[in-house]
Amino acid sequence: MPGASRTRALAGALAAWALACSRGEAPAGPVAAAPEAAPQDMTEKSWLKGQLHMHTANSGDSETPPAEALRWYEEHGFDFVVVTDHNFVTAAPPGGRMLALPGVELTQNVEACEPPPEPGLQCLLHVNALIVAEERAGRVKYFPEARSSAREELFTRALRVNEDLGGVAMLNHPNFHYAADAALLTALANSGLRLFELANEAIDSNNAGDATHPSTEALWDAALGAGARLFAAATDDAHHYYDAPLLARRFETAYTGDRGFVVVHARREAAAIRAALLAGEFYASNGLMLSAVRREGEALEVEAAQPVTVEFVGAGGEVLRTVQGTRARMTLAETKGPYLRARVRDGAGKTAWTQPIWHE
Repeated sequence: MPGASRTRALAGALAAWALACSRGEAPAGPVAAAPEAAPQDMTEKSWLKGQLHMHTANSGDSETPPAEALRWYEEHGFDFVVVTDHNFVTAAPPGGRMLALPGVELTQNVEACEPPPEPGLQCLLHVNALIVAEERAGRVKYFPEARSSAREELFTRALRVNEDLGGVAMLNHPNFHYAADAALLTALANSGLRLFELANEAIDSNNAGDATHPSTEALWDAALGAGARLFAAATDDAHHYYDAPLLARRFETAYTGDRGFVVVHARREAAAIRAALLAGEFYASNGLMLSAVRREGEALEVEAAQPVTVEFVGAGGEVLRTVQGTRARMTLAETKGPYLRARVRDGAGKTAWTQPIWHE
């Protein structure tokens, strides 16, 4: 059954969802203000390794305090992390060199939705609000009333909450319990959705799909082909950090980090990172680091420090050109399709995905 183990792990999040539907709850304890970014890193753009989906003890399904989880990411070479606890905006504790930004996973685990889930699956509809207003720290107290149980309506109300929080919306793990198909991604992109998780690297996200469900990459190409302007992210969805070895010894599933991330071309400050995410000035990766990605006008160029295989992908997921080496370039004039993107692989099997460029 897809996602059975993580469904059990989300038991604590169910309580968070119930609390989020209550107007009267106060935040669960004081939350410190996020520290300012290191000034020496803020003057010019650079390539910043970042995490857009991770959890702490404020989620209810992780036992790691925020400070410890952030320290883990700092030790693993991240430049920034957006903390996305279930229905709780966690601001960063003071200290640390890494830039920690407030966010929230808007978690709707509902009893019924339309279309209904397949047998054995559930309606688990999750949207991250990224880089939200710091003054909103604490429990997300209220979701607007849904006008129906349609998946589009439920996801749209999460987009409304994201807008109220001042965040950047990202639809999470579309193939986890098969929460969203290509038509739904397209409709939500027309309602303000800008990012989705192409590669949520939790072990039960079903990114590859199966015999009856397309992969998340195929969903992306279908949405892009239908006119959606949608950017793709890779994430960890981590819940376990220094405690992961303990879970392994108990033969329990650990949801660990540094498996999926984004690399953003921006100054090291919240506003610049937010702008880069909205502009598609980043690539997604499950382990491959590139030297540069250039999306300039109608040309897409990729550079790597080591030899890689670059596949330029067009409408319908068609591979238009394959280049092996450390640099590859292609223009929209060389394809008749509406968009062009690149998929890059190294010899170890790791992959990076650029954002598309479009005919204007």
